[in-house]
Parts: sequence; C-alpha cells; structure tokens
Amino acid sequence: MQSNNEDQEMKQEQAPLYQVTDLASDLEQRDATLGKAISVITDFGTIADKEMAPMDEEVLGFDCQQWEIANWSSLPDRTQGPVFKVAGYHWNVLLFPRGNNQNECASMYLEFSDAKSDSPDKYACAQFIICVSKPSDPTYYSVHSAHHRFNAEESDWGFTKFIELKALDSQDGKGYLENDAIRVTTIIRIVKDETGILWHNLQNYDSKKTTGYVGLKNQGATCYMNSLFQSLYCTNYFRKAVYQIPTDLDEPTKSVALALQRMFYNLQYQSTSVGTTELTKSFGWDSLDAFMQHDVQEFNRVLQDNLEAKMKNTPADGAIKKLFVGKMKSYIKCIDVDYESSRSEDYYDYIAEETLEGDNKYQAEGYGLQDAKKGVIFESFPPVLHLQLKRFEYDIMRDSMVKINDRHEFPLSIDLEPYLSESADKSISHEYVLHGVLVHSGDLSGGHYFAFVKPTVDGKWLKFDDDRVLPSAVKEVLEENFGGEPASTFNNGRQFKRFTNAYMLVYIRKSMLGEILAEMTENDIPRHLGQRLKDERKQLERRRLEREQQHLYMYALVVFDKTFESNHGMDFVDLSHDDLTNEQLCRKLRVRKDQTYGDFKQGLAADLGLPPTHIRCWFLVNRQNKTIRPDTPIPDDEADNTLDAIREHYMSNQMQLRLYIETAPVTNPPGRSVFPPPPSKAAPKVLVFIKLFDPFTQDIRGIGKLYVPKHEQVGSIIDELNELAGFEQDTDLILYEEIKAKMIELMDTENSFAAAEIQDGDIICIQRALTDQEVEALAEDQLCATVPDYMHFLFHKRVIRFCPIENNPDMEFELTLQTTMTYDQVATKVAKKLNADPDKILLHLPGREERRSIRRYPTLTLGDIEKSNFNSNSYIGRLSYEVLDISLAELENNRLIRITWFSPSLSHGTFEEFFLPKRSLISDVVRQLETRGATFKSDSGSRRVRIFETIDNKFHQEFDMNDTISSISNSGRLCAEEIPEEELSPGPGDSFVKVFQYQRDTSRTHSVPFRFLVIKDEPFEETKKRLQRRTGINDKDWAKVKVSIVSTFSTTLIENDDEKLSEHHFTSEDSLGLDHVDKTGKANRNGNERGLTIRG
Repeated sequence: MQSNNEDQEMKQEQAPLYQVTDLASDLEQRDATLGKAISVITDFGTIADKEMAPMDEEVLGFDCQQWEIANWSSLPDRTQGPVFKVAGYHWNVLLFPRGNNQNECASMYLEFSDAKSDSPDKYACAQFIICVSKPSDPTYYSVHSAHHRFNAEESDWGFTKFIELKALDSQDGKGYLENDAIRVTTIIRIVKDETGILWHNLQNYDSKKTTGYVGLKNQGATCYMNSLFQSLYCTNYFRKAVYQIPTDLDEPTKSVALALQRMFYNLQYQSTSVGTTELTKSFGWDSLDAFMQHDVQEFNRVLQDNLEAKMKNTPADGAIKKLFVGKMKSYIKCIDVDYESSRSEDYYDYIAEETLEGDNKYQAEGYGLQDAKKGVIFESFPPVLHLQLKRFEYDIMRDSMVKINDRHEFPLSIDLEPYLSESADKSISHEYVLHGVLVHSGDLSGGHYFAFVKPTVDGKWLKFDDDRVLPSAVKEVLEENFGGEPASTFNNGRQFKRFTNAYMLVYIRKSMLGEILAEMTENDIPRHLGQRLKDERKQLERRRLEREQQHLYMYALVVFDKTFESNHGMDFVDLSHDDLTNEQLCRKLRVRKDQTYGDFKQGLAADLGLPPTHIRCWFLVNRQNKTIRPDTPIPDDEADNTLDAIREHYMSNQMQLRLYIETAPVTNPPGRSVFPPPPSKAAPKVLVFIKLFDPFTQDIRGIGKLYVPKHEQVGSIIDELNELAGFEQDTDLILYEEIKAKMIELMDTENSFAAAEIQDGDIICIQRALTDQEVEALAEDQLCATVPDYMHFLFHKRVIRFCPIENNPDMEFELTLQTTMTYDQVATKVAKKLNADPDKILLHLPGREERRSIRRYPTLTLGDIEKSNFNSNSYIGRLSYEVLDISLAELENNRLIRITWFSPSLSHGTFEEFFLPKRSLISDVVRQLETRGATFKSDSGSRRVRIFETIDNKFHQEFDMNDTISSISNSGRLCAEEIPEEELSPGPGDSFVKVFQYQRDTSRTHSVPFRFLVIKDEPFEETKKRLQRRTGINDKDWAKVKVSIVSTFSTTLIENDDEKLSEHHFTSEDSLGLDHVDKTGKANRNGNERGLTIRG
C-alpha cells in the first residue's frame, strides 16, 4: 500500500485528468451539448465516453460502482471504500477526507485490491473516473479521470488534490455534502494489455526477459546508428555474412568487421544493453565524432562499402550485393517522338518519375527540344529493400535543409511487380512484406532515432529504442509513424503537428523470408569469437571481484639480486623501468592484508623453489635523499603478524609492501642456511651492493653484493671485487660510493667502512683504473671516463622525439640529448639528422594550439625548455622543429609577414609571405607587396591601399601607414585592399560600419570582412550594388545573399529596398551581416562538424 507516501502529490500530477473548476457553467455546457443533465447513476457510460480517451485495445470489462457515504465528518483520516469486482479484478476507493500530505483538498485514489495477492506479477490496466456528487442530485458532480497500470508496486493511483475542502461543504448551495452525506462514483474500464507493457513505467524493465532482445547504449548522439544496427542485426542473413569475414587475428578497436561481429554476438547472448564504443573506435572515431549525428542513409552506404571490401575473397564475398543491390534503368523518353535515352545501373535509392517540359525540355538528338518523361524503371529488386523516405530536403528560401513531416502511408505488404521493366524476370514473386521502420522524432536541429523491427516471420513487432527493446502494436508501427496530422484528437479537439515519422523502410521479399530470417545456429558464429568474449568476460568478472575486495588486499613488490644486476642505471632499482614487468626480475604480488608474514614467506619460498629458511626479506625503503635502498630485514618474530600490520609499523608512508629478497650465501651444515646477523650497532658486517662501470662500452650494471667488515679498510675487499668483476687479482680499481644521482664520491681505500659511514644497502661503484692514453682516447670520442661523469650523463640524458611543424610522420625522429645542452647544441644535432644548416633550425614547444616558438638565448638549455613544457604532460619528451629559409640571427632581427592582398574585389585574393626588419612601418609592407606584383587599380578604387587585420573573419583593426609592424598581432589575418574612392571624401551624415559574411548562423563566419561607407539617404537598393561590387560576388549568387543588421543580441533582416541604412543608429557593436553559402567550405563551424568516414 502506497497511499500514505509523499509520492501521492507526484501521482496526482502525473495522472492525466479533467477537472471541473466552474460547476455551474459545466452543467450548463452539458445541458446545451447533450440536451439533458447527465447523471452519474444512469449515464456513467456517457461520462466515460466524454472523459476517457478512446483506445484500440480490447475492453475486458466496464462497470460503475456507487459508494454512498452517510457520515463524512466522522470518517477516519484514511478510509477504504467497499471492494467491487470488474473483469475479474477487485478494486476499492482509497479516501483521505481531510487530505493526504496536505490539508486543503480531499484526496481520492483507485486501489487495486488484488495487489495483496500471492502473485507479485499480477497487474491490471485500467482507465478510471472518480466523481463526487450530491446524494439528492446525481447530475451535480465533480469529476477526475486517469489511467494506470496497477500492480504490487503501484497499487493505488489517483488525485491528491481531488477537490478543495471548502468546495465540499459550500454554504451557497453549490457544495456536494448534504447532511454530512456524499456519493462517490467510480467508473472503470479494464483494457487488454496486448504488448505486455501498456502504461508500464519501465522501472526495472528487463528487455531480454520481456522480448528476448537487448538494446544498444547511446554514446550521446548515436541513436541514428543504433536504429540501423538493430535492423541489420535482425536481418539474419546479413549477420551470418558478417560472421564469415575472417577476423581471428584482428584487434576489435582497429577492425570494423571484428567490432561488428562482437556487437552482434553480445546482442545475441548478453542479458543487458550492449555498448558501441568499441565499434566507433574501430571506425577511427573519437568521442567528438560519436556526438555528431549523421544521415542514416549515408552512414549505411559507407558501412556497407567498408564491409563489402572486407568480404572480398572470403565466404561472404558478394553477400552485400545479393541482399541489398538491385538493377534499375534510368531513362528519358520523349512524349511526341520515338526517342529514348537509357542506361542500366545498380541502385540503392528509388527516384520518382518527373516530366521535362517548358523551360526544362529535353534536348533529343535529331529532334531538338522535346517534352519528355524522366525516371527509372526497375530491372530487378534485391531480397532486402531499403526505402529512404524524403524527410529532409533543401529549402531554397531558407537556404538550409528542413524536415518534411507530411503524411506518407506505407503498407504491411506491397507488390512491386508493376514497377519492373517489361524485360525483367517475373518468374518469382515480387511481393514484399514490411520488416522494419526506422523513425526520426524531432526536427533537423535535433531529435531522436529509433526503430520498429519484426525479427521473425510469425513474431511480434518490437521497438528498439537505444538501450530498451519494447513489444509494440501494429498501430504504433504504422499510424503513429505516417507523419502529418494525427487521425483523431481527444477532449480539446485541437490539431497538432507530429514530428515523429518514418524515414526509412525495410521490406523483405516474402518468398525469401525463411532464408533471410533463418534462425542463427552455433555453427554460424566463428568459434574464436565466442571463446574470446567468454575469456574477456571472465577477466572482467575477475577485475570486478578485485575491485569489490580491494579493501582486503594490498600489493607486495618483490625484487631480487637479478633485479639489481639488470639495472644499467642509477639507484638500486628503477621501479619505473619496463624490465620490471619481467617476473624473473620483479614480482608484483596481490596479497591479503590479513595474511601472516610467516605464510607469505613460506608461499614465496615455494614459488622460488627454496626452503623458507633460505630466504630473508628486507624492507626496500625510500631514503631521505630520494633513493631506494634495502634497509633492514624483517625480524623472524614478526611471523605471526599480518602483512598490513608490518607495513604500517615499518613503512607507514607506503601503500604497498616493497621487499628485497636475499638468498642464503652458504649453508653449514649442508641444507641449513647461514645469514650474517641482522643490522645493528654491534653487527660486525654490513651489506653493500656492487656496480661495475665499463668506460669502453659506456655501461654500468650491478654485479653482486658483499658483506663487508665495518672496521676493516675499504681496500680490504679489492680481491673480492676483482673476482666479482672477472678481473685479474692485481687489477687496480677505483671505488666510488653512489650516494645519489648527483653525488658520486670517491672512496679512500685507506679508510674503514665505518669511517666512510657505509651502512646496509649502500652501493659501491667500481671501475678499472685507466691509463692517460685511455682517458685521452675516451675524451676524443666524447665518452665518459669515470663513474661520476657517466652518472652525470645518465642524470641529464633525455630521448627527445622531434616532429616537423607540418604534420608529416615520415619526418619524425628521435635523438639522445643532454639537458645541459644549449639551444645551439640541440639545433646542431637536429640539423645533422636533417642534413640542414643548424643556423636555420627553429624549435617550437609542441601542442595543438598556435605555434609557440622557443626564443633562443646563449644560456638557454634543453633543461630550461623542458621546464617550460612541464605542464604539457602529453608532450613531455617531444619538440617540434622548422627549417627556415633564413638564419635565426636574421629571424631575430626580422618579422615574418603573412598577408593576402585583394584586387579588384575581395573575392580575388593572393597570399604573400616575406620578412621585414622589426622596425619597419606598414608603408614598407605596401612597398614589399608592390615589388611582388601587387596592383591596386580597380574601377572604383582610389589607388590608395588599406592594410587591415581580421580575427575569426571579422574586421579587427585598420593600420596607419606610419604604424610599425610590431602592432600586427600574432593571431589575426593580415589583409590589403584598395580603398574605394568614395571613402576618401565622405559627405556630411555619412558613416562607416563593419561588414562580415556568414552562413545561416552568425557564428559561422567566412570570407573577408571589410569597412563600408554608409551614405546618407542612399536607398538600400543602391547600397546593395556597392556591397556586391565590394565583395565581387556574381549576380546569380548575390541574388541569394541576405543582408542583416547584426547587433549583440539580435539579427534584423533588411527586406525593403527603399530602406535607408543611414537612418539606423549604428552603435560600435553593430555590423552588417551578409548571409550566404560559403563556397570555400572554410566557415567557422558550430560543434566542430565533421564529414562521415569509417577508417577501420
């Protein structure tokens, strides 16, 4: 029971109702319309006809029940009326005489008494009316009506504000209570739920359970695509053909065929809606592409072409043509003479016949201009016929595409034989049955797509609406998608235009229905596809469980001696290095936080094939100098403590446990491990790790570890070091301590390890002592001769990828550089790679925005450049380059001028590019243009030049000839034009206005803006001529140009040729806008409009 919930207010608002507000006038209207007063007792059928919307559904039961209430004021706050039965279902009125969750109106609901039954799935669909009337006058009543799907979850429905309490007991005789008595009349019509979802709120709706099908998720604007995919999915022959494309070696995000196969498989076997992101990625689309709506016909053709190419030389070869392609003959046949021109071709679109007459007569060879019929006649029809309804067309008056919502009826079946040519094969039936209807709801600027499909020969119609699939009645498929005005209205009698209508029909040849819609079998699906998806689902399920149990687990990073020995760089181990993915070198173990250290160690030893006593686990810590070193072994008495407790105690600043695994160096007696005592002040030895530097291979690597006596001299381990390095015993060695990357200190072999402050986990780097000749040879080859030099080199080493500013992947390359290199040193390296002059190499910071060239100065280093690019994470390790025509020195003293000069009109432009000294004037720009052949000698020109700048195709600023070129911005477009003669001597009352050009939307600017003289009292007809002359637009195109006054918040079209622009008060924000089609295709686009391509 839900009647006491706060939801009752919402229910009242949701329920469609008719409420009497003026009782007297309502009664008069009834009397005038019907000739007599209507009684709730004898005329409940008439009331039902008036208040209930007509329905096509079968009526299972219709009845009326009267509840005579004699003691209204003494009723409980919540009262249930007597139970009555309609069509086998039990009902009662639920009454709140003093209001439900409010105290201004009485609340009444119809309650489904059977909701308390044992069957939770029991429901009933009912239209109902509740009336209150005077006991003495059943013609005086107030009425509310609604409809609802009653079930266990929503067992009551009705009206929280049924009638105001003061209206019930009005003292002027217009109330309904008489001596505390009132009549409540309930009229119910139970209708058959043919589809199973009539008035369903679709909460917790299960498409798979209800229909056997699942929907497709909408990525934002992919409903047009989803409706087509569902139609193709239900065309089983097509699905089988797609499955026949070999894809076992493909990647789903790079292969359209595999991604489509996977989507089809998921639609068949998944229990919830299927995503399409993987498929759109295979098209080569990004998230922005997925938000762009495209024409479904165009998308279908591009998709079919892509698949047809992939079906070549496979078992599916020719399937597309067999299914969707027919033959047609295009013809022009003269009416009055015996002449016909025709050609046969494959078709995808049907074109209606038209008559060529009047100015559009046909030039028939040998007969001159003739009236003729132009059209197509079909030579064959495909098994699956896609008919595109012309719902979108170009409106010449609006200069834009518009949607046509006119009514167009289509049948459930159609015989196409009358449309075949006389010579066509008519041995088979050409009767087609409707299989799918693709629908668009909305207008051209926005809307929604969905599809109705009948997947099986004898099945029901289904509505595929993105992630939902709903059973549908035939009326929904046909009448509701014909378009035009609705066939009937209810209550208010007003007609309203429908914007939901079919735009594509799918018909299948009746004789081939069994073949085209043949049931899919396991043998139709590639084996690798199902297995691959099952494996992925298992992996996804495993990851899901991991996420759910994440709080119970943590990671233990385990490294070994091999990890250290594989390190050819700084520190004990580089935790970011790719080699750490090798389980032989490093293991990242997912362990339970509550696992004991003893169990963990025993399991780890078993994995390594060693007894637990043969390994010792050291904490791998971050020292204060930001290095990573083994620090101390985990005490044996921690065996019963949990791993998380140990981490929290010893490594609280780390989210994971990081361990170095030491294996026992010797066993005594055999089979028993012997480790040196754990670190302490009294311990006689410390554990150090040894690296060997080879200056001739320029490589450093770990070679092992040693326990060294604290109080012995550093030189006491020389023999052991030579043995580790593989040197002769008397080899002279130089020892360094690697404190951190930038601190490599020479060790005094006479000092003790204690005096050198050597502790557990320290690293000693060794190298053979070099002769003077060896040092000189290394220096000549620019190689490092010592450990400190080499570590310095590693610290500053960077691998930089250089990309040309013009997008050309073939000219990209990588160089190994040092952050200490100056700009000139980097440029020299780049120039050597390009075989270019280093003085002409200009480097840029990478990025998609405007070029950001790097300003060179003597002390600028690669490290400085790296810091300036620190925030561009996606471009770290990258620089752009440009090979100039002049040296950097010249560039630094000059400025590149990019300018377009126009003559004789703004439609004739020539681009020039040249350098000028930075102190040059705008007059120098004009002289440079003239030396390059620029001429400014138009018929109405003044022979004087205007240099101006535009931004986003709008006039930004005009320059004086004495301005310096430093006043030219970096973001604008520089232009030059001849000043019209009329502008040199403007008359009194003349003024200037800025003019820009756009296409439909003022934000979609294009072409060249300009400064224009508004002449006092000039008729607009003459103004237009000057505008046309200035723009250079031809007469044919100028006839389509619309001129408007554009202000910040409005656009006013100028339609009267007698209007005078000078009478308009132009503000600094006002402009003239010329609205016409952009012939260059370079208009600023809203929403980054893109063409439709499928690349995968």
